[in-house]
Parts: sequence; structure tokens; C-alpha cells
Amino acid sequence: MANKTEKDMFDEFDFMYRHKNIVKEQERIKAEEEAEKAALEAKEKAEKAALLLKEEQKPNKKDIKKPEKKKKPAKKPPEKVKKEEKPKESTDKKVHPAYAKPYKNDRPSDRKRTDTKKRAELEKKYKREEKQNKKAKRKQEKAERTAAIKAALTRFSVYALISFGAAAVIFGISFGVTRFLLGFRRGVDHKSISYQVGLVSDTVRVPYNDLIRDGVLYVCGNDIVNLCGFTVTGSDNEIKYISPDDGNDTVMFYKGTNIAVVNNNEIRLEADTYEIDKKLYIPVSFFTSYSTGLVFDYTPETEENRASLKVYKNILNEYDHRVTGNSAVYEPVAFRIKEFKTLERLDENSLKDEIEDATYKVDVTAYYDAINPQQIFGYISVINKDHRALSTIQYGDLTQVCIQSESVEEPIMLRSIAARALEAMFSEVRGVEGYERFNVYSGYHTYEDSALTDPSLDESLLGLSVEVYFNPKEDFGGTNTYKWFVNNAYKYGFIIRYPKDKTEVTGVGFRPWVLRYVGRYAATKMRNENLCLEEFIEKYNLERVLEIKKTS
Repeated sequence: MANKTEKDMFDEFDFMYRHKNIVKEQERIKAEEEAEKAALEAKEKAEKAALLLKEEQKPNKKDIKKPEKKKKPAKKPPEKVKKEEKPKESTDKKVHPAYAKPYKNDRPSDRKRTDTKKRAELEKKYKREEKQNKKAKRKQEKAERTAAIKAALTRFSVYALISFGAAAVIFGISFGVTRFLLGFRRGVDHKSISYQVGLVSDTVRVPYNDLIRDGVLYVCGNDIVNLCGFTVTGSDNEIKYISPDDGNDTVMFYKGTNIAVVNNNEIRLEADTYEIDKKLYIPVSFFTSYSTGLVFDYTPETEENRASLKVYKNILNEYDHRVTGNSAVYEPVAFRIKEFKTLERLDENSLKDEIEDATYKVDVTAYYDAINPQQIFGYISVINKDHRALSTIQYGDLTQVCIQSESVEEPIMLRSIAARALEAMFSEVRGVEGYERFNVYSGYHTYEDSALTDPSLDESLLGLSVEVYFNPKEDFGGTNTYKWFVNNAYKYGFIIRYPKDKTEVTGVGFRPWVLRYVGRYAATKMRNENLCLEEFIEKYNLERVLEIKKTS
């Protein structure tokens, strides 16, 4: 056959192997038999020679016969002698390993053939077992190495955690001791702020809660005094700062309150002042709103950096100072709120033209002086983004309006001349036109009671504005009442303060319910020329702001 199976090749190899061994065994056995045969022949010859010698020495027949009888053992066949010399081969019979029976022919050749085959099988078995044992051993060694590595990593992790914990504890203790020895005070949230006063001073760290409380940023008043050169007077609960610049402005702070008095004008701070280690802390918003000449550079806290606050005086020639090295020129430190000053009367003859007569459906004779004031430009003061109010404006002629909504518990106040002109207008509105549901909802406000988020923009501080509407006020612009005011309010000295077509000029959206008293002359001019209050003041150069200081 062209291709032999593994078994056939094995059988052929086994046959050749056994045949070769059998031939060698046969040759060996043949050589042994020939050697034994030669030995026996030599022995027999020697015995025969001995017997002949004895016979020659003993002439008696009897003596000669006796030895002949003794020759019988020597005449035994070679095979018997062989069996006697190798008794083990005949007595020590081996059992067949496969059939558990003695060999059929208990011959060395048979035994060797059987042992050779069995040995080959055993060798295969041993090799297979040895291979399995080696594989199992390698697997076990790998498992042992993996377990050893895991154990080492576990021990390393435990030691690392213990070491890290010990290091953290030691660091915490050291840090706490250091802070204690250096005298740092820690806030509730254990934060600090980088704090610098003046451009050439060193930056220090102060506890977070010393400068920020309830979201309000504070500054140490003692540092402001040293930076600006203020003079400090007063008692324990009342501290007064006097500015060395711009006319010796003054400000009085009351500890633990939000009340301050700037140049004899009482104002309200964003939050209460407080004292730490005999140092007064003041809200930064006070200085940014009411003072000039100081710069507050605050950077909120981030994940990478702590919060910082820099306070320094404003340099007017900063470029020359930094680039050319010229001496710094600082802006004077002063307060925006000034004491009340009576302004000179405007020249009311600047406009020579007259206005047309007005017709009324009711008798307004008793209110004529209020509708037509002698100072025709005496009530055109304005509050807007360019003319802000920085404190409450006090008036000695405030009067309660005669008509106000029942839903308003507090009395609604206006300056006397505006209240009387409003009363005349409502006598016609309610009696003739029949708008009985119409009432006044708002009038004069103080700076502290202003309803606006930014009271400095609230024109109700002038005591000349009223809000007149019925709910909902958003729909008031489409009512007949509003149309009546557009066509008739000027006759009583009132205007629509924030018209729909003047929002870009006033900076305020359309508010049809806000009426503003300016006097009949100014109201008539604005109606005839389609001007709002800001346009009227600008056109005739009649800017008058009373106690309101224009911001720079």
C-alpha cells in the first residue's frame, strides 16, 4: 500500500525490532549450546582418559568393573546436564502480564518478545503521563506565580494606603500647628482671600468670612483711611471719616447698622457694617456707588485660584507714570452726594411765545395757580441714566392726594402744586367723563422705599409723578381713559412721561400709566412739538436737576 497507517508502521517496526532481537537471541543461545557441547566433549574425553589410566593401573577385573558402573552418570545426554545447570529457567516461571497466565512456552525468547511490546506500551504511557504531569506542573507554577503577584500587590496597596494616611495625618497636624503658630484665623469654610491695599503693598491672606458675608463684599475701613489719608473722629459706635480732598467731604458710619450719613445726607448701605479686632468693615458697594478716586479690583474664587481683592487710588496719568516714569497724579477721593444747594432761578423769559388758551368742562379757577405755576420751568427736573438720584430728596410741601386706590394702605403723597393740579384734572375725569373706577396707585417714594431694583433711576423721588391705572395695567394703553389723557392731560400741566414712540430717548419702555407734572406751559409745548421731557430740556437748553448731581 502506498500510504501506511501509523499502526501498520508501528507493527512493521515492532516486527523488525523483535525479529532482530530473536536472531540475536538465537545466535547467543546457539553459541552457548556449542560452548556447552564442547565443554561436555572435553569433559568426556578427560573422563575417558582417566578411566583408561585407572584400568591400566588395576589389573583385577572386579576393580575394573566398578568404575564402569560409575560412568553412567557421565553418559547423561547434554540436555539433562543443561537443565541441571540452569534450574531457574525451569522452576521460575513468569506470568503473562496481559492474560495473567504462565507463558505458553517458557522460553527466554518468548519472554523477551512479550516484555519488549509491553515495554513499548509502558513507555508511551509513561511519556503521556510525564507530559500531562509537566503540563499540570506548569499550570500549577503559573497559578502560584499569579497568586504571589496578587498577594504582593495587595500588600503594597495596604502599605501604600497606610503610608498615605499616616502622611496625611502628619501633614494635617503640621499644617494646623503652623497656622496656629503664625496666628492665622480660620473661617467657617476654611478659605482665604488674597488682599492688597495700595499698588506697592504686599499681598496678604485674610479669612474668607472677613471680607465676604452673605454674598456681600467688604473692605476694611482702617485700610481705606490709611490709603486715602482720611481723618477719623467719633465715638465707639459712630465713626466719622473726613476726606482731605475736594472740600473735606464727610461720611458717618454707625457700627452694626446699614445707616450712613454722607455730607449730611442719610443713605442706606447694602448690608450692615461690623467690627473685628477694633477694625470697621464696610460694604465695597458704598465706595463704588458714592465715592470717586478709589479702584476696587475683585476677582471671584475659582477651582484653580483663590479670590482676590485689590484696593488702590486711581492714577490719572497712568500711562505716563508707567511708561515714562513721571510722578503719579491721583484722582481726588471724594463723595458724590453733596449738601443741598438752592439753584438759581432759570430765565423764564427765554421763550417769548405764548401758548393757546385751554378750555375746561369744569370750573378750575381755584386750581389755576397750580395748573399755571409762576416758575414755568421750575418743575422740569429729570431722573434718568444720565441724571441719577443718589439719596432721598426731602421736601417740605408734600401733600396727600385726594383720590387714591382703596387697595393702597399707606397715604400717597405728592408735592403740593402737583397734588392740587391732579385734583383739578380728576374733577373733570370722574365728574364729566365718568371714569369712576379710575384711581391713583403710587406717588412719591423715598430712596429706601423705591420699588425699582436701582432706586437711582426712580423719578418718583421728585414727588411729581403718579401712576394712574386700573388692573391690569398692561392693558391701560388701549383704554379710552388713556386716550383722554393723551388729548387733555396737558391742560392740567401733566404729560405721559414714557411715550410709546420715545423709548430710545427716555431709555424706558412704554408706560402709559405714568403721568408727570411739569406745568401747563411746558406740557403744552411738548404736546405741540411732539417732544418728550428729555428732548424738551435739550432743545431749549433748560437742564435743571435740582438736588440731583449729574454723574460723570
